Amino acid sequence: MTTGVTINLLVGGGLERREHALLPPRKGGALLAIERANVCGSDVHLWRGGHPTLHDCVLGHEFVGRIVDTGSSELYDADGQRLAEGDRIVCSYFRVCGSCVMCRAGRSHLCEHAYDSWGRSSVEQPHFRGAFASHYQLHPQQFTVKVPDEVPSSVAALANCAVAQGVAVVAAIKPELLVGPCLVIGAGALGLSVVAGAPAGTAWDVYDRVAARRENAALFPGVRAVDALPVAETPLGGFYDVVVVAAGTPEAFETALTQVRPGGQIVMMGIINTRPSDVVSIRPGVLTRKGVTVSSVIRYDRRHLVDAVSLLSRPTPLALLPLAEYGLDAAEEALVAAESHESGRVSLIPGLDEGGS
Repeated sequence: MTTGVTINLLVGGGLERREHALLPPRKGGALLAIERANVCGSDVHLWRGGHPTLHDCVLGHEFVGRIVDTGSSELYDADGQRLAEGDRIVCSYFRVCGSCVMCRAGRSHLCEHAYDSWGRSSVEQPHFRGAFASHYQLHPQQFTVKVPDEVPSSVAALANCAVAQGVAVVAAIKPELLVGPCLVIGAGALGLSVVAGAPAGTAWDVYDRVAARRENAALFPGVRAVDALPVAETPLGGFYDVVVVAAGTPEAFETALTQVRPGGQIVMMGIINTRPSDVVSIRPGVLTRKGVTVSSVIRYDRRHLVDAVSLLSRPTPLALLPLAEYGLDAAEEALVAAESHESGRVSLIPGLDEGGS
């Protein structure tokens, strides 16, 4: 095969299928054949015009692929394993340059060049820099983890970004607060990955208004899936030591502030839009009087992706989440399915006949 296919988000809205030449990888990179790409909530936001600057770009970033060309480069994954053509890998969707101010300060997850290769039009070479495609050009500054043979691609695709982000969230929570009770707002793959990555015995409530998503949350032992939250008697009350915001609506932060109890922690991971309309009204003094810590997790470290693959290599309820599969030409149908929460996971599979299953 000398050409491949990309699915592009257009400036005026909608999607376009394009065909491009498969170029050799740059030194230290690799050309991957995508086996499966999941539809992440952020893909839906982009499709609906939720990003201020990204318009003409190849969608998709949560995927698993197989190395088809290394360009004779000697490659190793984040765990030190030698990589070769034919290996399945997951990779960070962002770059880590190692030399910017953030990287030098030990905050590589905030690399100033993280998105230099992401969110690009397929017209720009090397064309394949999004996962809604037949192939993917891995940049030398992205890190990878080899997927064990026994882990099916339907499970491995969750590693980046959902599970790695979930593991990073757990690492950001004060350990003494993980005794609980803890709350996750949003029962998508992102929120449930936090539950999966937490220490056994952590008491979790998972709040979601969608019945199907609550059913998915109930797959996890010890989790209580709820469609309503308790009402605090005063603004300085609260019920949970930890509240993880895995929903994408700004109002979820207001909910978190009412639900966290004094001395607790709110962790932001789901709200990523920065549009002028994405605002809420809060009383800052409530944060002060409650003594609440507010932290956020954007992207993750190498060790988190390694830990994500390790987690998915063991029995986990994440593997039981309902799965809907679509071909690349049915990408818009897949986005609609993800937006309407018809399934726990929605995947695009290159080569699959158009339509869902």
